[in-house]
Amino acid sequence: MAEGVATTGIQPLSGATEVLTTENFGLQGPLRGFRFTAAFEGLGTSSFKSVTGFSVNVDSSTYREGGSTYLTARKLPGLVNYDDISLEKGLYSNPLLYNFFNGFLEGNSFKPVNAKIIIYDNAGQPTASWTVINAWPTSYRSGDLSAEDSSILVESLTLAHEGIRRDITVAAG
Repeated sequence: MAEGVATTGIQPLSGATEVLTTENFGLQGPLRGFRFTAAFEGLGTSSFKSVTGFSVNVDSSTYREGGSTYLTARKLPGLVNYDDISLEKGLYSNPLLYNFFNGFLEGNSFKPVNAKIIIYDNAGQPTASWTVINAWPTSYRSGDLSAEDSSILVESLTLAHEGIRRDITVAAG
């Protein structure tokens, strides 16, 4: 720590002029989740309104060990479960998401794909990413039509997958 600097970030009365800031320690603020893209193998890169479902849970099995005098049950880790990922975007004339889903329905392309979801900073540089492993569509939904509503139509695609990996190094695309 710099000499004469209070640990609270307030300048001491002794006349030192350095104030503790995040730059002094190389700290960065948390990432913001509003600039992101999703790149699918064979589908290219697209921007989305929202991506939800980044959740992993590990089941546990409870048992009582034979011959144990403890009244506490033991626990073992079980299977890992990943929540489905939902993607939402404005509906365009190009039916890219629908065609991806329909290919699975018709059995033309039942091949799971990997996807990379990338977050960008304000300068447009990638700052974090996740790889979705062996994803396939489980549902597609298009927005409702109404003559009384002038909002943008939104389509959504839900993907089941076999895992999400938070990438340590970030590379665009």
